[in-house]
Amino acid sequence: MRQPKPWFRESKNAWYVQHNGQKVRLGGHPEGAPPPKKAKGSWNAPQVILDAFFRLMASDPANLPKANQILTIQVCDLFLSYSEKHNEPDTYRWYKHFLQSFTDLYAHTPAHELKPFHVSSWLDAQKWRGGRRNAVIAVKRVFNWADKQGILSPNPLRNVEKPAAGRRTRIVTPTEREEILAAVPDRNFRDFLTALYQTGCRPSEVSRVTAANVNLDLGVWIFEQHKTGKKTGKPRVIYLNPEMLEMSRRLVAERPEGPLFPSRKLGRPFSKNAIRCRFRRLRKKLPHLKGVVAYAYRHSYASEALERGVGVAQVAELLGHTDTRMVMHHYSHLNQKVAHMREAARLASGQ
Repeated sequence: MRQPKPWFRESKNAWYVQHNGQKVRLGGHPEGAPPPKKAKGSWNAPQVILDAFFRLMASDPANLPKANQILTIQVCDLFLSYSEKHNEPDTYRWYKHFLQSFTDLYAHTPAHELKPFHVSSWLDAQKWRGGRRNAVIAVKRVFNWADKQGILSPNPLRNVEKPAAGRRTRIVTPTEREEILAAVPDRNFRDFLTALYQTGCRPSEVSRVTAANVNLDLGVWIFEQHKTGKKTGKPRVIYLNPEMLEMSRRLVAERPEGPLFPSRKLGRPFSKNAIRCRFRRLRKKLPHLKGVVAYAYRHSYASEALERGVGVAQVAELLGHTDTRMVMHHYSHLNQKVAHMREAARLASGQ
């Protein structure tokens, strides 16, 4: 069967391809590109048109290139199409963020020719303050997926090593929490910050909670769809202390529709960028809060719970982790708190 190729239609100033018996528009001819020209039966399609053509062809299993011909951009596009259908929107955007810069460098490199060195060079070319571990996780996920799907085997990046995960050590002390609340002018964000600390939730969970997630009789928030839902097969249950139960009751009455913790101006959920900007302004106003970000509230919640004697398994459940490994790794520095551990030793020995 003859392989379809992009062709140019002058009357539309656009590029097309014949796909599954239909004419598909790939895009207009980009400004500044060489004039369309046909030679030896093929058109000189610009790269942006070829990229669109590759994505279209790869989306159809019948047109999937052979493993030694598939390009890096095609593998990444196939994975993103899968992720958009099977992952949460935030997870999809997370993958897309890292894969965009990866394909900026290696879009048209044959995927089977990639080596761990390519990943190292890509990481060194970025100006990230952090995130190298996440970047490696994202890229390895793509090629592991492609290997399992039979698109590209063996995985050329299987030997790429992930940087070790950093341990979270910055907490927000009670005094700092009071200072921050006093420095925040609007009730919406004060409620948001209070909920972060009083529940130990991820910032994204507080941002998207609505009245529909609240069960006042049981005193919980329930998310049917959440970050670890596919691993656990269970809803994410957030247990409310008396302060948060009363706040939830008030907010459900005020906002039966939409987010319970909306942003001040638009009444929409706090976006990741909006939260980041609010904390940046707080650190500028209160310079001694260096290192305080939204996730520090979750870290503070877990650290203080462990210090108060709450069991590791219970803390993991409260945080929404699937097991205790994350808690043990990120909060193992508690063994440096001598007074706390000496008290634990006293209790353990029955004295």
